Amino acid sequence: MKDWGLPMRQIHRWISLVAALFLLIVATTGVILQVQRLTGEDEDRDQAAPGVLAMPADAYAPMLAKTLEVARAQEPKRPITSIELQMAGDEPQGVVTFPGDPGRQITVDPRDGKVLKDEAHEAESLILRIHSGEILGEPGVVLGVFWGSALVLLSITGFIVYLEVYRRRRKASGKNGLFW
Repeated sequence: MKDWGLPMRQIHRWISLVAALFLLIVATTGVILQVQRLTGEDEDRDQAAPGVLAMPADAYAPMLAKTLEVARAQEPKRPITSIELQMAGDEPQGVVTFPGDPGRQITVDPRDGKVLKDEAHEAESLILRIHSGEILGEPGVVLGVFWGSALVLLSITGFIVYLEVYRRRRKASGKNGLFW
């Protein structure tokens, strides 16, 4: 049987040396995202109160038009990412989102056109964008594929190194335990 221990250890060592920083970033941001999910910090805190506002079907088109009119007055030439009517809670809201880094989100009372909020808008949290590599754009996503592949390779080469050490230990001492 061929001894794969030395070449696998070298491959494992070089991959781990290059991938360690990326894997540390992914692991750290992954932990932060999970803690945020467990503590509820990842939920939108500005969600309307439970309950649905009952309105006649013909009331939606004018509210959508009023929301769009106010948004266009604020940003006449900027493209719109999304426009939506939120009908949960006591008051309807028209929300218009504009692209950009950061984007912009204008929240309007669609009945009278009053601007309720006008703020910078990030589609995803900064931690999630770092975790996925998206913060670096397309190259970051490609890097994410590489560091994910590095983790798979580290797992495979680490397992092969473990099996080789296990085989040698069993041969030398006759011990069959999985851990020493």
